[in-house]
Amino acid sequence: MTWLPMAIIGVAVLIASVRLCMAPRPPRLRLALLLLLQAAAAALLYLTLYPPTHPVETGTLVVATRDATAADMAKVPATTRLRLPEAAVMADVAQVPDLATALRQHPGTREVVIVGEGLPARDRDIALPVAVQFIASPAPRGLVELHAPPLLVPGARFDVSSRVQGLQDVRVELLDPSGHRVDIAAPDKDGRVRLASSARDAGDVRFTLRVLDGDGKVLDHLPVPVRVRAVPAPALRLLAAAPGPELKYLQRWAADTGATLQTGIQVGGGLQLGDAPAALDASSLAKLDLLLLDERRLAALSSAQRGSIAAAMRSGLGVLVRLGGPLDGNARRALREWGLEVRGGEQTAPLKLATDAAESTDSPNPIPMLERFNLSSSGNDVVPLLHAADGSGIGSWRGIGQGRLGVLPISDSFTLVLAGHAPRHAELWNGVLATLARPLPATSLSQLPAWGWAGERNTLCALPAGAQAVAPDGTRTALLPDPQAGNCSGWWPAQPGWHTITAGNAQATLLLLSPGEARALHAQQARDATHALHGNAKQNSAPSVPVPGPRWPWLIAFVLVAALLWWLERRRSVGAV
Repeated sequence: MTWLPMAIIGVAVLIASVRLCMAPRPPRLRLALLLLLQAAAAALLYLTLYPPTHPVETGTLVVATRDATAADMAKVPATTRLRLPEAAVMADVAQVPDLATALRQHPGTREVVIVGEGLPARDRDIALPVAVQFIASPAPRGLVELHAPPLLVPGARFDVSSRVQGLQDVRVELLDPSGHRVDIAAPDKDGRVRLASSARDAGDVRFTLRVLDGDGKVLDHLPVPVRVRAVPAPALRLLAAAPGPELKYLQRWAADTGATLQTGIQVGGGLQLGDAPAALDASSLAKLDLLLLDERRLAALSSAQRGSIAAAMRSGLGVLVRLGGPLDGNARRALREWGLEVRGGEQTAPLKLATDAAESTDSPNPIPMLERFNLSSSGNDVVPLLHAADGSGIGSWRGIGQGRLGVLPISDSFTLVLAGHAPRHAELWNGVLATLARPLPATSLSQLPAWGWAGERNTLCALPAGAQAVAPDGTRTALLPDPQAGNCSGWWPAQPGWHTITAGNAQATLLLLSPGEARALHAQQARDATHALHGNAKQNSAPSVPVPGPRWPWLIAFVLVAALLWWLERRRSVGAV
């Protein structure tokens, strides 16, 4: 929009010229000189803003990043070689603070060749008006991916995934905050590995992934953020057609988790153990987070009760049908009415639960085999409730409105407690509760990532107004959303460690890693992000390009002419007085 400054300057000159021509008007020679100087000042100001262009030959700019070597740089024919601050010092290679500065200093660049590990986060967000080539250094060796668990509740079981690159015949172990090994596995043929453990009390802790060679030497390690939040005590109702050990240990598990439990266990003759019978109507079901039924109580529900439960599920209630025997026609019909079609369930088979390093079958107290019914469900939106040691699904669930409906075909989970594996029993039922129970209200910060990098730009999106970041030392930083970037905020934290994001009464934490403590992961991210860059190969394909000339000569000339004009105007004013 060069016309706008030109129009403003022209209007200013016109107004000043009219003022000069008004009485008392200076002599003709002085008036002509003043008008001429005003026009010259206007022209010089415009040339300062938009200096004339001149052709510059296009060329290749080679930029060194971390791990780049002088030999790698010399392989690329180019007239200009520069290095970023992360690159090693090289003879005859000048340093620039960032890639944007390098491009401004060399406007005739036709192609940028990036050599080494890749661009840091600081240089990956700029628009590249030139062709981009990446000559990567050897791929990093070690743990190059980290998939940390989401926000957890106490007692929940979680997975940690990673990928090992460039290392053969290794194992990966997961250590808890005390340094105790909780799981170990060998990577698959693609280097991917998944390890599991369980959350304990509420709080933010670091687990650790380590890669071990055949001799047990640590080849690489990664911190793993595990965030556990206390949740309000859930309200459960347990309805069963007969007492049994499974119900006994379910009640004990509910008491240990702090849940509010209502029980109704029939013993025959119209008698019922537990709490006073409560109606299965809308008002009572609205107070529950999870309703547990066995297959016989499910079959005995009236049509009105099934309708009330269906309406409560659509409003957020979780329902679990626990099998202690085969499903009859009424039970299958009730599940079908609610939206879950099941098949089989007449036979049982042994079940081996997934184990971790602390519960391997080689230990003195292995996890016992359980019994499962051969029940299956179909549908694109049906999800396994749990997983066995062989990876197969155990049970199933699907969403019903805002709530969830699940079926668990395990009849003897109590044997875990009898065999000395009470924590594993609690993990199983905590997982069921976390999956099916009425969801907690989502906070404005629930979608924040689990980790990021210290000393680099992190992007946080969907933050409410007034959000702040609190560093480990208590320093607060306001996070201002950018409307041009999808209301995301750019954040440059300097300190590694746990940081807290606050917005009103809501808060969330994330762990910021130092690149030095996750070297292979950081290098792989820079490598992948640089490979994904795309410049404009056509924009500077000509042998030369027009670039603006220097502004300072025009600026000096404008200042001199403006000073002379002021002096002449000043003399006129003094003479008039």
